[in-house]
Amino acid sequence: MPKARLRNVATLALAPALAACIAPRPGPQSAPAPTAYLPPLGSNQVFRARTAAAPGHELIVADLRLPPDAVGEAHWHPWEEFLYVIEGSAVIDLAGRPRPLAAGESFVIPARTVHTPRAGPRGFRAIVTRVHDEGDPVSIPAGD
Repeated sequence: MPKARLRNVATLALAPALAACIAPRPGPQSAPAPTAYLPPLGSNQVFRARTAAAPGHELIVADLRLPPDAVGEAHWHPWEEFLYVIEGSAVIDLAGRPRPLAAGESFVIPARTVHTPRAGPRGFRAIVTRVHDEGDPVSIPAGD
């Protein structure tokens, strides 16, 4: 048998073996898609730790989730509050000055500024970050 023909026969003989190596293998039925974690409504602290870079301070991170059209209580914080909106929308009332926020936006609420969150029609979810003096309260009601 000529060499070229022999090479073609060898290639044809190997093709099923090569295909078996790259073909999807039969397995169990497809697994259900993983579900995304959804925290309870309200402010859910997800991280709190002392900072080595600023002794006497701590970093606090929360996952804030409000239902559609919810209105939070007026309050303030001893330090700035940094928000990143994950989904939905809200209007943050900053001492009588409304500030609309939508998914993908970031915003800084100045220290000691009374503010009230008002969720939009689809609700609101944001990651909230603060740096506090250790021992400071996380939030103070506006009337205090």
